[in-house]
Parts: sequence; C-alpha cells; structure tokens
Amino acid sequence: MNFDDFQPAEQTVKSVLYNIAIIGEAARHLPPEVTERYPEIPWIDVRGMRNVVIHEYFQVDLEIVWQAIQEDLTPLALSLRKLLDEE
Repeated sequence: MNFDDFQPAEQTVKSVLYNIAIIGEAARHLPPEVTERYPEIPWIDVRGMRNVVIHEYFQVDLEIVWQAIQEDLTPLALSLRKLLDEE
C-alpha cells in the first residue's frame, strides 16, 4: 500500500490511528524505571502521537502518520520486542 491508497482507505486509517492510540496509552502506563532503562525508545514521541490521535482527531495529518508508519514503526517494534524479551 502506498500513501495514495492509504489516505482514502477510511477503515485502514481508523485501524492505524486506533493502534497508535493503544501503543501510546500503554507507554503512558509504564513505570518510570522501565522507560529510563530504555532511553533509545522515543517515549515522548510515542505518547505525543497518542495525544494527537485522541485529542486532535479531526486535525491528524495523515502524511505524518504515513511517515511514522514507513520510518518509525519497524524500529519501534524491534525496540519494544527487546524490552519485552528483557523484562
């Protein structure tokens, strides 16, 4: 899927935004000692993306979301997998 396919795919966009919200919400509830042990994970950005999706839903910039999917999601998933394996 490319951005031109993603943008009008309402169900896919909603699913992606929902999952971004879930990831950010989970990050909000981690104890500080966990987030401090993994400074390579951009916790502020993860929580911030959640805040935008939840509180500014109608102003979400899908180009930014698409960029995050393309550039940030895989490294984030790898870092979170490492965290889960170590914890």
